[in-house]
Amino acid sequence: MSAGREIKGLLIDLDGVIYNQDTVIPGAAETIQYLTDKKIPFRFITNTTMKSRSGLSAKLQFMGIHCRPEHIFSSVYAGVLYLGNIAAERPYFLLTPDAQSEFSQAHHDENADVVVVGDLGQENFFTPLNRAFQHLLNGAKLVALQKNRFWLSNFGYTLDAGAFVAMLEFAAGVQAVVLGKPNKAFFDLAVQSIDIPPQNLLMIGDDIESDMRGAQQSGLMTMLVETGKYRPGDENQLQTAPDFKLPSLRFVREIIG
Repeated sequence: MSAGREIKGLLIDLDGVIYNQDTVIPGAAETIQYLTDKKIPFRFITNTTMKSRSGLSAKLQFMGIHCRPEHIFSSVYAGVLYLGNIAAERPYFLLTPDAQSEFSQAHHDENADVVVVGDLGQENFFTPLNRAFQHLLNGAKLVALQKNRFWLSNFGYTLDAGAFVAMLEFAAGVQAVVLGKPNKAFFDLAVQSIDIPPQNLLMIGDDIESDMRGAQQSGLMTMLVETGKYRPGDENQLQTAPDFKLPSLRFVREIIG
């Protein structure tokens, strides 16, 4: 590793690195405890849009992984910051109730000025999607908390919010403002939250586009893990190879000592 690239903190993806939906990936809990004991700063950085930071923290606690909501930088929280910046007054949310609870603004079914799209889970979503489409035709702005194509659920590879964002873009003839990974602005905000220079941060993830490419664009070191949605040869799609490629999160201890 080149001079000036000492690892002083970690940004860690959740889905596919810490857990697969409801199952902890072996070694993840022990690794987070190791980081805590060694006082190595870290943030969980995630495109998960089904839960608020409090909801994600509660899920992790239930799995035996101790963290507080402020340890989590999510695309939902990025949405909160964004709506505050644009002073949106009448949002229409395509979100789960828990994710929506992160926002101070109330849900508006009439005259919405912005449509906020995340993951609705397994709910019947035609009616709310069609209502969102109508708001967009009436001039509402489209905001996507993330635009991932798929994720690994208990039932295998599963459509993610990006598929529905693309559908709304096509149907309404609009372009979404996309938050979350791999956007540089999202990584920059995450870096600010941990207050460590990007060249001294290691991003750990299973997704070459959202995790690896996005982190590289922001000047972070990268570690690709062979868990979650990783498929053999994914790393070959990157112009710049990850700094590290290891079987799972538990092997990060070999890098940071």
